[in-house]
Amino acid sequence: MNLTTLNRLDLKENNLQGEIPYFLFMLENLTYLDLVDNMLEGQIELDMLSKLKKLTALGLGGGNKLSFHEGNNTSNVTFPAQIQVLHLSSCNIVHFPNFIQHLQELTDLYISDNSIKTIPSWLWNKTTLQSLEISNNLLMGEISPSICNLQSLGDLDLSSNNLVGMIPSCLGSFSQSLQLLNISGNKLTGNIPQIYVKRNVLRFIDFSSNKLYGQLPRALVNCRRLEFLDVRHNHFNDSFPFWLGSLPKLKVVSLSNNEFHGAIMCPLKYTFPQLRIMDLSQNGFSMNLTSEIIMCFKSMIISNKRHLDFKDEIFIGNEVADLDSNLFSMSNKGVVMDYLGGQYLRHMVAIDLSCNKIYGEIPDIMGSLNGLVVLNLSNNMFTGSIPSSLGKLSNLEVLDLSLNSLSGNIPQQLAGLTFLDFFNVSFNNLSGPIPENGQLSTFDDNSFKGNKDLCGIPIGEEM
Repeated sequence: MNLTTLNRLDLKENNLQGEIPYFLFMLENLTYLDLVDNMLEGQIELDMLSKLKKLTALGLGGGNKLSFHEGNNTSNVTFPAQIQVLHLSSCNIVHFPNFIQHLQELTDLYISDNSIKTIPSWLWNKTTLQSLEISNNLLMGEISPSICNLQSLGDLDLSSNNLVGMIPSCLGSFSQSLQLLNISGNKLTGNIPQIYVKRNVLRFIDFSSNKLYGQLPRALVNCRRLEFLDVRHNHFNDSFPFWLGSLPKLKVVSLSNNEFHGAIMCPLKYTFPQLRIMDLSQNGFSMNLTSEIIMCFKSMIISNKRHLDFKDEIFIGNEVADLDSNLFSMSNKGVVMDYLGGQYLRHMVAIDLSCNKIYGEIPDIMGSLNGLVVLNLSNNMFTGSIPSSLGKLSNLEVLDLSLNSLSGNIPQQLAGLTFLDFFNVSFNNLSGPIPENGQLSTFDDNSFKGNKDLCGIPIGEEM
């Protein structure tokens, strides 16, 4: 087969193994070469690419085990300067490649999962950039305010590094095209900037796992296209941001592991019309859980169909992820929602109120949220009985009511939750027999311990 006239070669995600075929770098007519997400091995030198003078897109990284070496002397290397898309993730790169400085038409740069410690100042002059992903490196120091020269950016990901200092105030307003902003997993401090201009197109904001504090900026209400907001694992001290309920497309809100406090409320005009995931766990919310509060989440009422195929899919850069079976990590506080970095969920519908100071009875109307896949009310101060209406949550896979003061019997209706994969009512004041001949009989005694008047299969005797 004569490949010399080939101009496009897309081999991504094909499980290719072994040594990278070096003859590919002899195909002088290639304009597009994508080897991303295979299992190829080998070392690539910069001068090997010098014959690909027509190349506009190059993908080498992802799941491969390649090493990219620029070399000490690049002045004599003629690299295809018209490159627009460059994917060098997971290429064992230690220093930011200097040749990128000469790519005048570069629009998309993916250089994540390497060992880069510093970003050269010339990168902030590459105003053609539309996507910049440098996540999971060893970046140190502060985020340069010069980053806001990149006014064409639509996708910015600096997550999982060692960045310190404050978030540049311009990050909320520098680009009218920015859709994805991810600076999670760093050591950033201070407040989130208040500047979020009207008519912005932000759809995805992740500030999680930093050292940010203060209040959430009310200017977030200007993000009318926002679908995903994650600020978990910080030090925010604020009341429940009910005003987020005015955002027409918001699907995921995670405030977990902060210092939010007071009552959860949503006035009539703040209805969270598209909400799918609300994670308020490990905060200081304290109130009686009323029916009015539950109706804040009425968008979780769907047709009673297993994993309804939503048409309003959650934005993940350019991808949509399916339900991840590793979503749930176990702890002594029950089930903790874990979004696993960039893996967001197409079909997930969840409420997590665990580890707060919420009291009173669980309202019967909770059973009307029949789209729920996860319901975690553990480690609160709930009293009264378990509502039998929870048996109507036919899509439920996780139900955690542990570490409360619930009393009475376990409703027989819960035995009909056929998709239930995790169930925990331990350490309450429950009594009577555990329902038999249903899903609850598949769980071991860890799901029921700490209820001294509970008896029957699977525990076999009074506890």
